[in-house]
Amino acid sequence: MYAPWAYGATTSLSIQITNWILLAAFVLWAVELLVSKRTPRFPRLLFFLTVALVCVGGWMVFNAKAIYDSDFFVFVPLRNFAPPLAGSVDYTISAAWIVRGALLLGTILFVADLSQSNRWLLRLWYAIGLVAGSIAFLGLLQKATGAQMIFWQPPPARYDLRISTFFATYYYHGNAGAFLNLAWPLSAGLVIRSFSKRHHPAMRAVWISLFIVTIAGVLANTSRMAQLVAVVLLLAICLQFGPALLRKLSGAEKSVALAGTLAILLALIALAQATHLEQPLTRWQAESQRIATDARWQAWHVALAALPDAGLFGLGPGTFRVVFPSYNVGSVNQVPGTWRFLHEDYLQTLIEWGWIGSALWALLFFGAIAVAIRSYNKYARREWTPRRRVMQPLVIIALVGVALHALVDFPLQIESLQLYVATYLGISWGSALWHHKSEVRSRMSDRSYTSDVSITLR
Repeated sequence: MYAPWAYGATTSLSIQITNWILLAAFVLWAVELLVSKRTPRFPRLLFFLTVALVCVGGWMVFNAKAIYDSDFFVFVPLRNFAPPLAGSVDYTISAAWIVRGALLLGTILFVADLSQSNRWLLRLWYAIGLVAGSIAFLGLLQKATGAQMIFWQPPPARYDLRISTFFATYYYHGNAGAFLNLAWPLSAGLVIRSFSKRHHPAMRAVWISLFIVTIAGVLANTSRMAQLVAVVLLLAICLQFGPALLRKLSGAEKSVALAGTLAILLALIALAQATHLEQPLTRWQAESQRIATDARWQAWHVALAALPDAGLFGLGPGTFRVVFPSYNVGSVNQVPGTWRFLHEDYLQTLIEWGWIGSALWALLFFGAIAVAIRSYNKYARREWTPRRRVMQPLVIIALVGVALHALVDFPLQIESLQLYVATYLGISWGSALWHHKSEVRSRMSDRSYTSDVSITLR
């Protein structure tokens, strides 16, 4: 909850506090394991990948070759451990990044273990839905009131393009859109679950309201890529759950569902009028003519020149912002402005982590999606609880969405988004072990989650 609300964990202070919170969670988890005398539950391959990534990044820091002097724009050489071997070009940035990276990798392990509990999985689901609705509501309120800055602060004295497109708590609208696309599929899942489980009407109203607000936030946001990804996610969710829901509804219930859908559309139209939805529509019309001249294409050409120097282990975690200017100055495709991120996460990862590090990250991310799909197809129908059967496809869809968004933006470089992605990866990897417990055993383990329960079904 903290990371998205603290400017999306994009400021120095919010990043530090988020890291401390993650460290506290990791320490308390270790204490719980010791007290309950149990071993954590996650796949061995996941543990191997996390340890390998920490080792690769740690070595790059340990064998760093220089520190970048931002005042004079030069790299100050360091006396490193093994000069012939790979090392980061900036010790300070890589050291800070690997601390954050290690905590996020620990989060994946923690969530994989936590996901074995039905109760905590549902609590995590509720938290994501509530945070998504609250962030979207803030963004809509800002649009409706014509806010000139986050939390209605006075605008900066000097115009800054980097913060002129803020939405909710995020300075950059693309990050806000990526966050909402990570969260709103799970909000939709809470609506689906509330109808399939015949929940109390008040609970249905709460989740439907939050879902409407979150979807309206995506529409009101001016990020074109976020809106395009949202359409893809919506189609995927409809294909996954639509036929089953229609078969489950009677004739009268289908009429009620149709009326509810119309009511939701009317509510979205009303919100659109209040929150100036014409702004993103106008941007689609204006910007579609300038896609071919977007500076990102030039930046990608400049970044490609750095790949031969990246080699197997890269130039160091987080170092893109200090190495890009040197390649940009000598490029025929020189791009104007300051580039902290490349707006292409995969190419930036190759530059920073090299081919070996990038392969490990790809196995961690796309391997989680593959494990989740395999587990769902093999075990969901016979051995999973209903909440797992609903939640897991939505987690997969959300991860595919952020993977698409990363092609033209940098959602995987922002800590609040990294945290949610790490959470989803933990759920996906953890699903490989969900078949070890039947629904009855899962409910019994929830009553005493802090102890290592061994149950024999007769």
